[in-house]
Amino acid sequence: MSEYRETSYNFIQLIIKKKIHFIIVTLVAIVVASLFSSAWFMKPRYKSFAIIYPSNITPYSEESASEQLLQLFGSSDIRNAVVKKFNLYTFYKIDSADKSASVKMMNMYESRVEVSRTQYESVEISVSDEDPKRASGMVEEIIHAMNLKARELQREKTKEVEVVIKNQLDLKKRNVDSVDARLHELRVKYQLFDYDMQVKEVTKSYLKAIAAGGKNLKEIDTMMRNLEEKGGEYFQLQKTLKVLLESYNATKLEYDVVIKDLNKELTYANVITKPAPSYVKAYPVRWLIVLASVASSNLLLFILFIVLDNRKK
Repeated sequence: MSEYRETSYNFIQLIIKKKIHFIIVTLVAIVVASLFSSAWFMKPRYKSFAIIYPSNITPYSEESASEQLLQLFGSSDIRNAVVKKFNLYTFYKIDSADKSASVKMMNMYESRVEVSRTQYESVEISVSDEDPKRASGMVEEIIHAMNLKARELQREKTKEVEVVIKNQLDLKKRNVDSVDARLHELRVKYQLFDYDMQVKEVTKSYLKAIAAGGKNLKEIDTMMRNLEEKGGEYFQLQKTLKVLLESYNATKLEYDVVIKDLNKELTYANVITKPAPSYVKAYPVRWLIVLASVASSNLLLFILFIVLDNRKK
């Protein structure tokens, strides 16, 4: 403990002894840091942000809606949409013909754009830029591009479902048409219309014809033979057609819902905090740069004095 106190005392004595040097270095560091953190060397940036909640998003597996939203914001399509709208290659002075242009743009974009999830399951989008209005506009375009991307992905999945249901609907329609065509044929060739009613009517007519001495019996025999040979088939086809029509109508309703979903113009974010231009400089933080410069300069000077003092001893 006494050795520690002695060392501390020596350090304090050294600082007091060299205080003029420390004062000069501090002043020089303040001047230099202030100069290099000024607008002459570091262009100031302004920050704009928005806070949104996911909407109309169906999560996959254990992924939450906000996590899926983060994945969407990471899409290269969204980045490309923002880069194209604001002509960022020209603004950031990146030669688009350069082989590494896309990598440089991605690095520049990621250094300016930040998307993160908050503790309340919302998502915050922030953009820093030299132009406050451009920063705000980029946030708006990111949200807009995300809506388009999410809508595109949802429509791709809905389109797959639409194809499957359409195939089912076409198959059921062919089955209905096939049964209906056979029923039509039986109606035309064998005069079958309503099996139950015709059986009753033919039976009555047959009994009346016998009672009347066999008048019109030949015509009734033909009808009875038609019912015997084709009546069962007609009856079963009627029941089949009813079942097929019910199934077809149910599938048609399902198909109509899919088509409705396919044409919906949904948005996928509820904007809680809208982006707005901020004219308060967010970068560089001059006082922090000056403080870090002063601290590091004095630390280096302190170490230098300790080394020189040890060499003398």
